Amino acid sequence: MAGLQRWAARLARSPKAVVLVVAALVATAFAVTPAYADDPGLNCAVTATATISVTPNPVVYGHTALVQWSADCVANSPDALLQISGPGFNPSTTVFPVGGGSQSVLITQTGNVSWGVTVVDASSDTGYSRGLASTSASVTGVTTVPNLAGDTQMQASQALAAAGYVLGGVSTTVDCDNLNRVTNQSPDAGTVLLPGSAVSITLGKKPAPPAQCP
Repeated sequence: MAGLQRWAARLARSPKAVVLVVAALVATAFAVTPAYADDPGLNCAVTATATISVTPNPVVYGHTALVQWSADCVANSPDALLQISGPGFNPSTTVFPVGGGSQSVLITQTGNVSWGVTVVDASSDTGYSRGLASTSASVTGVTTVPNLAGDTQMQASQALAAAGYVLGGVSTTVDCDNLNRVTNQSPDAGTVLLPGSAVSITLGKKPAPPAQCP
């Protein structure tokens, strides 16, 4: 008690010391209570954490994958929202509440694909946002259109079915070197195409009489 009295007496004799003590107390108060604590949306956005994953991984071309995410923050607020970026999502038009969610997406890209989750304070005048987590996956099972040149219509149909495609439109053109055989196809051979897509063919035919094939 005597020590406390002596300390108080020294402060009373030193105005500068009083100012320093008050400044220290104010700084401590702000350190304990962040400046944004009275803004629920910003408080949530600043403190948010999240995870995001995709199943299966690797993903399969032409098939759906499940993207799942989970996010939490201090004092969850409806003013804080999540943007999910990547295949199957449009972050400029679709947002989600802070919390958990999932969405099935069709894989139409090749190579590698990735998704990310960003938190946004919708009530912030400064447009505060922060990336929280991301995940990526390689794409397997990429399919390409087979070469149908020289096939009969039946052979072309069988080759397309074996590759996971269907025969589309069938047209003809005068081609004496490829009578009743594929002389053209669309899309071209080697084109990356989603399974189940249609491929059109053009068959060679004789010219209309009186013209004849040589």
